[in-house]
Amino acid sequence: MRRGASTVHGPMWRTLRWILFGLAAAGAVGVVARVLMRLVALSVGDGEFTMMGSVFIVLIYVVAMAPLAVAAALTRRPWRWLFGAGGSVFLLFPAIGVAGEEIGHVGDVPWWRWVWLVAASIGVFATLLAAPLATVWAVDRQRRTSEVELELVTA
Repeated sequence: MRRGASTVHGPMWRTLRWILFGLAAAGAVGVVARVLMRLVALSVGDGEFTMMGSVFIVLIYVVAMAPLAVAAALTRRPWRWLFGAGGSVFLLFPAIGVAGEEIGHVGDVPWWRWVWLVAASIGVFATLLAAPLATVWAVDRQRRTSEVELELVTA
């Protein structure tokens, strides 16, 4: 048996680790979303972004994908994706609000800034699809790693 492995708490800690990896992946997508939001703001000439706002955006991605991370850690059945869809719909409302606010402030900007604005905005909305994919990928990857470790320990 591996050093530090507990037969009583092993499965619980392993599942918690899977969930945490899923949440970390959702947070990473949140960081990408925040960077893209910053590009949207810069494309229209607005440069105000706070650290607290950045933390909030990442946190909201993590919270939105938390039910999916738990479901993905507990089952491999296809219905777990419903939690990802629900989280993405939840994230859609703030994304529309931010996009509407930023695009609403666009004045007379050069065409290349419009291209930048549209590309970054599409990127922000793409993170709504990437978040559940990354969350499930991270959980499943950790699950596979744990299964390989268990096979090595029991062999």
